[in-house]
Amino acid sequence: MVHTLAWNDTCNILCGLQDTRFTVWYYPSVVYVDKDLLPKTLYEKDASEFSKNPQIVSFVGSQITIRRADGSLIHMNISSYPAILHEYVSNSKWEDAIRLCRFVKDQTLWACLAAMAVASKDMDTAETAYSSIGEIDKVQYISSIKDLPSKESKLAHILLFSGNIQDAEMLLLQAGLVYQAIQVNINLYNWERALELAVKHKTHVDTVLAYRQKFLDDFGKKETNQRFLQYAEGASILQNLNFTIYYLFVFRTF
Repeated sequence: MVHTLAWNDTCNILCGLQDTRFTVWYYPSVVYVDKDLLPKTLYEKDASEFSKNPQIVSFVGSQITIRRADGSLIHMNISSYPAILHEYVSNSKWEDAIRLCRFVKDQTLWACLAAMAVASKDMDTAETAYSSIGEIDKVQYISSIKDLPSKESKLAHILLFSGNIQDAEMLLLQAGLVYQAIQVNINLYNWERALELAVKHKTHVDTVLAYRQKFLDDFGKKETNQRFLQYAEGASILQNLNFTIYYLFVFRTF
């Protein structure tokens, strides 16, 4: 449990003492962007040298001052590069940020830049940063986002990338991209929500049912959800009716 915290005096960097560990969160907002990157954006060290019940007095620049229980002060320094990176990003100096990371050659700095770039929706920088830390799957996903045809689609998939599923869906629906909103839920296996949207907007119900059936077939399972059974039966009846109308039309034609 964290028992003492302090924010940096100039940028969004946080330090704290928890149990026997001293931790610096170089980019705490990473939890809202890409939680997987959180461990890569930390600096940790053993805190036993601070004795029991130490308190952080200040965090100025790259220097942190800690007071021991006996009243004595300890001064320690951390890397100044994350603060420089924050400054570049806050001023949208993305090329400078990339050059800094390449100069320092530190995975922690690249991870911070990746999250910062996604938060700022600069996907070119994000792609470079993720590539530098070996996150190939995310590089591929970012590349696919950049190829999307509309601004709304791109923004929605950036939100999805950050785990903001409801916001992404809302954006797609507001833009009239109903099928994409349905497909997002299908891809995330949110079957009931996908069906709900399809029924509400009276479109692609058969598509949702087909994807659902394929999913069940792949795992050797049978449908047990009553809503899906209901709409599957309705779709089957409608299909039979369409065939009947078709054959009647052909018969009358000849």
